[in-house]
Amino acid sequence: LGVISRDPSVKVQRTIKDVLRCGVLQKELLLNAIDALSYKGKDGGIMVYSTCSVSVAENEDVVNYILKKRDVKLLDAGLDFGKPGFTR
Repeated sequence: LGVISRDPSVKVQRTIKDVLRCGVLQKELLLNAIDALSYKGKDGGIMVYSTCSVSVAENEDVVNYILKKRDVKLLDAGLDFGKPGFTR
């Protein structure tokens, strides 16, 4: 959904099924990225996950899924900006 500013037709062409499919793809990509980072050892590195979407399915749901599926943790980026948002 983050491409709406570049392509306004996305607002009327995308369906809920499309958004959910993006979430599934992002989960698969992140699992593979974590596995690649962990290939050479338990402390494989730091991965940054960022989206340009406000969709819970592409943000909170993906992060919560990854936290349950892999031995990873969230780190505070130390960036002081924005405001807490609504998730439901």
